[in-house]
Amino acid sequence: MKKKLIKLISFVLIIAALFYFFYPLRSLAVMGIYSAQHEKESVMRQNGFEIDMPSGRGWYPFVMTFNADGFKRFSGLDAKMSIMYNFGAFDLSTRTSSIYDTDSEYYSSFYGAYVIEENGGVFGFDENGWLDMDEVSLAVKYDYTKLVIEDFGCEKPVFGIDDTAIEEGITFAQTDGWTRIDAVLNVNGCAHGYDGYKTPYLQYGRPFGEVETDFEETQLFGRVYAKYFEEYGCTVMAYIIAPNTDTLENCDIEILSETTIAPIS
Repeated sequence: MKKKLIKLISFVLIIAALFYFFYPLRSLAVMGIYSAQHEKESVMRQNGFEIDMPSGRGWYPFVMTFNADGFKRFSGLDAKMSIMYNFGAFDLSTRTSSIYDTDSEYYSSFYGAYVIEENGGVFGFDENGWLDMDEVSLAVKYDYTKLVIEDFGCEKPVFGIDDTAIEEGITFAQTDGWTRIDAVLNVNGCAHGYDGYKTPYLQYGRPFGEVETDFEETQLFGRVYAKYFEEYGCTVMAYIIAPNTDTLENCDIEILSETTIAPIS
């Protein structure tokens, strides 16, 4: 009788735990499969190389891949883009991503890489090899406004870039020749009230709590490392978007700096 009671209690506890952690567990299951499918058809795979980018404390457990088919129409360029991305981890108490939490150091935060192959051109750089800031901005704007904020239900997202600082000749991902761009972004934050199911909630979880203003304009800090790889015919742009410079610098030092780019073995 005692053993049966222990088994019953254990079963109930397991079911309760699965129910409580349903949203993060569902996210991990769905995004693992979805990302793997996109990775097989990615710009990286098509051009014979791979990017290994780790995760870390405060972030989702793994970096995902998404093939942005709409970028060609958005940019007006004959270009293909794959996006690698990670976002603020799920909080154990709210069971949802910290990108919704205005008090979190990971509010509206993302990192990853844009990999772009432009037919007949070099994305992000002009014919003399100088950085084309307008094209670099297109990739970030498309990702943040179209794939994040608009998907959450914001009808008229804002996107502005200020205080840009550019440095060339940077070593990154164990190779030389990168250009680093630091900028301040004036955009909509991710915090909003729940008003019915939306597809992005599969990966981020549902927003929680009361929000005074949906998608309130906020200041975020961005960093991009950009380089064109002639051997692959692609531009790689590793990026970080964060609500403060501490989160940005920590992500750069502890995670992004560990990135490696190599031919598929």
